[in-house]
Amino acid sequence: MNSSVFFFCLNVRGLRDNVKRRAVFCYLEGVGFDFCFLQEAHLRDGGDVCRFKREWDKGESFWGIGGVHSTGVGILCGHREVKIENTFVIMQGRVLGIDVKFREARYRLIGVYGPQVAADRREMVDCLAPLCVTNRHLVIGGDFNIDLGLGGDSSAGAISGLMACHGLVDGCLHTTPAMVGPTWRNSRGVARRLDYIFVSRSLGQLSGRLLPVFFTDHDGVFLQVGSPVCLFGRGYWKLDRDILEEQAFVDAFFCFFRRLDGLRSMCEGVLEWWDLVKGRIRAFIIGYCRRKNREERREVDRIQRLIELEYEAGNLGGSIDWERFAALKAQLRELQEQKARAFLERAHSGFLEHNETCSAMFFKSVRARQSRKVMKRVREENGSIVSKPEEMVRVTTDHFQGLFKEREIDVEQGNVFLEHLSRRLPEDIRDVMEAQISLEEVESALRRMGKGKVPGMDGLPAEFYLKFWGILGPVVLEVLKAILETGVPGGSMAVGVLSLLYKKGEATDLGNWRPLTMLCVDYKILAKVLADRLRTALPYVVHEDQTCGVEGRSIRWNLQLIRDSIAWVEDRGLPLMVAALDQAKAFDRVNRYFLFRVLGRLGFGEKFIGWIRTLYVGAGCRVSVNSHLGDVFDLSSGVRQGCPLSALLFVLYMEPLGAAIRADTGVEGLLIPGSSGLRVKMTQYADDTSLLLCKDSCLTRSLAIFGDFTRASGAVLNHAKSSVKFFGIWRGRTDVPGGLSLCEGALRILGVHFETSGSATLNWNMRIAVVQRKLAMWKARYLSFMGKVPVLKVDVLPSLLYVAYIYPLPACLRRPLVRLVFQFMWSGRCEWVARARMICPIGEGGRGVPHFPLKLDAIFVSFLLTELARPVIHPSGYLLRVFFSYKARSVMVWSNAGPRAEQLPWHFGHAAACAPRG
Repeated sequence: MNSSVFFFCLNVRGLRDNVKRRAVFCYLEGVGFDFCFLQEAHLRDGGDVCRFKREWDKGESFWGIGGVHSTGVGILCGHREVKIENTFVIMQGRVLGIDVKFREARYRLIGVYGPQVAADRREMVDCLAPLCVTNRHLVIGGDFNIDLGLGGDSSAGAISGLMACHGLVDGCLHTTPAMVGPTWRNSRGVARRLDYIFVSRSLGQLSGRLLPVFFTDHDGVFLQVGSPVCLFGRGYWKLDRDILEEQAFVDAFFCFFRRLDGLRSMCEGVLEWWDLVKGRIRAFIIGYCRRKNREERREVDRIQRLIELEYEAGNLGGSIDWERFAALKAQLRELQEQKARAFLERAHSGFLEHNETCSAMFFKSVRARQSRKVMKRVREENGSIVSKPEEMVRVTTDHFQGLFKEREIDVEQGNVFLEHLSRRLPEDIRDVMEAQISLEEVESALRRMGKGKVPGMDGLPAEFYLKFWGILGPVVLEVLKAILETGVPGGSMAVGVLSLLYKKGEATDLGNWRPLTMLCVDYKILAKVLADRLRTALPYVVHEDQTCGVEGRSIRWNLQLIRDSIAWVEDRGLPLMVAALDQAKAFDRVNRYFLFRVLGRLGFGEKFIGWIRTLYVGAGCRVSVNSHLGDVFDLSSGVRQGCPLSALLFVLYMEPLGAAIRADTGVEGLLIPGSSGLRVKMTQYADDTSLLLCKDSCLTRSLAIFGDFTRASGAVLNHAKSSVKFFGIWRGRTDVPGGLSLCEGALRILGVHFETSGSATLNWNMRIAVVQRKLAMWKARYLSFMGKVPVLKVDVLPSLLYVAYIYPLPACLRRPLVRLVFQFMWSGRCEWVARARMICPIGEGGRGVPHFPLKLDAIFVSFLLTELARPVIHPSGYLLRVFFSYKARSVMVWSNAGPRAEQLPWHFGHAAACAPRG
């Protein structure tokens, strides 16, 4: 069977003449297309539609009524194996679309006959945009009535923008540009290329050519494309959250759910009953949505028929009620845009305003996000490349099944590491953690879940549970208690869906895809309840070097410590090496036997450990590759990325490594001034470990300890991604002990880059580049002044805050940042209002534009003063006091007893200039 798909596009210049129509259909039968787009068919009424459908007997055909002397479009299928899934008219007589399934691939085909007036063509493109929001392979063909190569008006840019936004290419120009010429000529010698077929990049283009015909002044455009690069599966069912706002659905569900209690007698226990109930809920919702979709389809058909009747009246000599006609068109367009909005919301597009049409910025962001989830080819272990869906699912399943298998560990070596754990959980905290869970805890966990998240295999999102919590709450509590008592989770709760997100590197290498587990909400509620209890225990058992997941600690402490340590050794000429250690598949390689032993050593009760074991032992997973699901396999190792417990459990799993390095006398860290002799050897944030060492032997010894930890726990150091940078008197060294690589540029730790000097400028240049990209995307939106200000506050400013806590904005970048902001506000035009006035609040005659430099300064200084006002918990607090406490003495309690630096690093000097004076 030929895997290629053939498309043909032709302006026939009228089909109402019986002889010409027969001649055209006979010609088209010999072309050999799978799908054909026709323009200027000149259909007058429903009778013409029936006649044309009857006479084209090779397959289905779809027609849009136009005028007697112009317009009228059609889409023909070349054979009957095509499955029609939906049809829609976008602009009467000009734009017609169908959804089809052909050879296991799904397509959206849109036929176009463009207006001759540029403004009308732009309106046509605006109407096309919502229909281009689809996961199907998109093909748009027709006579656009403009030569895009010549441009000439705004509609050319609009069409090009539509192509760019939705990943479309000009099929013929993409395949055989040298053979593409004019498609229309007149008797005066004018020639233009007006006819095009645009196709998704996901379709492998093979060849295209022009076919002259005898019955029209247009050439036909013939395009052959290969099979889609990616064939998407059906995935698994997920509830459409929109129906939760429909009172009819809410009332029907309440009545339906009350009847489900009678099923308990059919089941052995509440867990079996709950799994059965979720299956019945799914069937009920699917039935409701099908009925709703049929009603919506009937409404679209009704509006479309009314529009056709207006055209028919005009074609038969009557008058068209243009006011009614415009109202009907507006209704039809609104229905199509509602579908596009629903797609964008499901794709997690931010800033979707209810009074705004779908814009280029939305489509670009959605496509960019989806492209990171599309897997086109996969490399097997033997090096061969596979691309068929079933083969990619098989290879991916085998890869992750091997990744999550249990590995042998050295139990005796594990005992050595456990001996270094000296902290114990207080008994009163342990008793609280093992108390019976309550309805209040469960409800609190549910309400703090993120909205709009992808649900697990049961398809029920958090919003569903919130909507019906009054009747579901007691049931969920009963189910969760049963799970903790029996130690066995329910059927669907135990199985997660592994969604893969591309990171960077070679896309065929599965090691470059991050696995995220989609879990059922009832599972996540229980995990979140246990995570809340575990979080209260971490401050008692986790050392201050580790800041991830521990209440009252901050990732900024890690960055602040590295920043000020570098400043200290550079100022004093001391030796310092900073080693950034990276672990290979850190969360996925966690050995659970070792993890549970760590929990026991730290003093957690057997009951609580048993609850954690219930959620992880016996857990299964299914890989999702382009919405194709693989078979269920066991997860024998690792903590699930997507589980509320995962980060907290991983912190505890890493604690023996930190304790061993701190206890080893052969590892000498950096002496922190003002700390009464404290030496800091490391700082940790989850799996990110940074060593601060002063001797070569210390790094060698630390790596040896990590090697022992590998045998004890299964964790593996990724030598290729671990690097060392030298500071202070060691600046310029190129020899690296321990076999790690030398970082020749800036050392990147937790998203911030560190150099011997100029780190602030380096980081802020990167951040301003991000701002430029964001504002460039937002320029595609038609926003007023009042609409642009929230963009700056909600999207742009937050992208700067992370660095703002570590480094203040340098003076050399303040004006460029402000210039970017106001160029965005004024769309690059002349600024008619002074910037000082624009920054003022609206009540004072301004527009409330954020003063970026002032806000960023305030963030940096306020963070420093807040840290100075609290007791020292983390070693970074000592360095902060050495450098800054004297300058801030007017706003805090200060003692002259401790040491202080006379020469301030640049970031502290800037803060001193901004700090309030006494």
